[in-house]
Amino acid sequence: MTPVYTGPFQEKPMPITDFDRYPLTFGPSPVHRLDRLTEHLGGAQIWAKREDVSSGLAFGGNKTRKLEYIVPDVLACGADTLVSIGGYQSNHTRQVAAVGAKLGLKVRLVQERWVDWDDPVNDKVGNILLSRIMGADVRLDPSGFDIGVRQSWQDAIDEVRAAGGKPYPIPAGASEHRLGGLGFAN
Repeated sequence: MTPVYTGPFQEKPMPITDFDRYPLTFGPSPVHRLDRLTEHLGGAQIWAKREDVSSGLAFGGNKTRKLEYIVPDVLACGADTLVSIGGYQSNHTRQVAAVGAKLGLKVRLVQERWVDWDDPVNDKVGNILLSRIMGADVRLDPSGFDIGVRQSWQDAIDEVRAAGGKPYPIPAGASEHRLGGLGFAN
């Protein structure tokens, strides 16, 4: 007999099809055999899942899968601004910026210094630049990495609300969002 989760969120199994999904990916990611690495390791077949080509949004990535299940909630609640947080070169925040651009929503991103990297242009290139090109309002914060709700993120949410906007908070990586894990379950 298969055990059934009976925690505070559900009393019986729910099929993934019971959850709304806004398609943002091209389907399953292609998988490629890594011939040279396989040969180097003496025969153990090594394969790579190509999440970089799974989405048509800003160079793909697995974060898009989580956002497919969050977007219906964003649209249902009438939010006008996505507010998220990540490190300076976060792939997640780049994907939030892309989703906001696709949906015509404003995006406020908090980018904290979670990795100590001395490159003098680290805060101006890569994912930060791409997010800005897609129209996101990127706020750089010198705070280092820490677990938990970040004050800089809460401040951004409060600023959007104070300016008359309707923010939709998306935590770092979207894994802690109540719908975020559905992208991987699917």
